Amino acid sequence: MKFIVILLLTIATTFSLAKTECGTIESDYAPCIEKEKADRLFQNCCKMYAPEGCLPLCEYITDEFTSRSLIIEVLKSKKCSLKHISTVLFCASQNQDNRKCCEHLKLGDPTLGVGKRCLRFCDPSGEGIGALSKSDLTCIYNFNIPLYCGMSSIKEY
Repeated sequence: MKFIVILLLTIATTFSLAKTECGTIESDYAPCIEKEKADRLFQNCCKMYAPEGCLPLCEYITDEFTSRSLIIEVLKSKKCSLKHISTVLFCASQNQDNRKCCEHLKLGDPTLGVGKRCLRFCDPSGEGIGALSKSDLTCIYNFNIPLYCGMSSIKEY
């Protein structure tokens, strides 16, 4: 009987820890929500606030090369201008400050050569993005990181 109680407590503790650790540094900011649900939230926000030409960016594409190719393609199409990137990032972040996650994933790394400039892409509603410059190309080149951190900040709803 003791063994069964201990086993049940262990299982309950494991499930409890798994729920609380997602989206935190302890889990490397593993998302707490399925990608499909997160994408729906992201897309609904973009449909309300971003131009139609930016909608292809409103998906949590966290693969570095896929994300990079998509943002370059969308910007080249001229259907979504740089001035709308902050709106897309606002929707991606779901109005959360994700700078800790972005720092953890090295978006503020000195080797990028832009200091902590890119971290504002992870808190577009708080710190704000403002006008974009050539220095921000590095940030745009790493667009997958704010997307990943945005998805990891969404708690189960």
